[in-house]
Amino acid sequence: MNADIVFVLDATATMGVFIDRFRREFLPEFTKQIEKIAEKDGGADVRYKFIIFRDYGSEGAAAIKQSGFYKIPEEEEKLNHEMLYIEAGGGGDSPENGLEAIYYAMKSEFAEGAGTQTIFFFTDADAVGLGERRGCEGYPEDMVDEQGLKDVWSGKAPSRLTQKGKKLVIVAPENTAYSRLAGELDKTIFKPAAKSGNLNDIELSDMFEVLGLL
Repeated sequence: MNADIVFVLDATATMGVFIDRFRREFLPEFTKQIEKIAEKDGGADVRYKFIIFRDYGSEGAAAIKQSGFYKIPEEEEKLNHEMLYIEAGGGGDSPENGLEAIYYAMKSEFAEGAGTQTIFFFTDADAVGLGERRGCEGYPEDMVDEQGLKDVWSGKAPSRLTQKGKKLVIVAPENTAYSRLAGELDKTIFKPAAKSGNLNDIELSDMFEVLGLL
């Protein structure tokens, strides 16, 4: 079975503490847990991908960056090396372009055939509406609107997501575009975060409970 996992991280300045925790604590433990599940299920081809986002209004074309998929554990060293270059900074005033990052995650080059596609999304701020940064340097001309985003998730628009295997986990403040979106998408888990504190109130171990849904 294929198990593709995309981590989408807000990399603006206020997320520095969280990104450090993610790199040092969460990712190594997450990998241990996912390997245990793979062994229990008779083996799985596990791959990780990263997307970081800021704000097109202040960062231009550098607002969103994506990695390719890394096979775990074979390419874990390469992945860890790339993680060293993920640093929090910039972003301008809240909110940021997280919805565009979710779109790119949904459109990832997931493995074909039976398997699972899980997206973990982390931010401490609200989202700019899709299209509101249109006209800024680097903003994609073909970016969808919110209905288009929902169409990708539901299978009405082309993607490599499978309706049986998909899962979206959003960690974000309540009463934001993300909490509303989570309530409108199937197979989506929303975990509230405080609007300040760099997600320090989030227990990363809570993320492990969704592993059984992979």
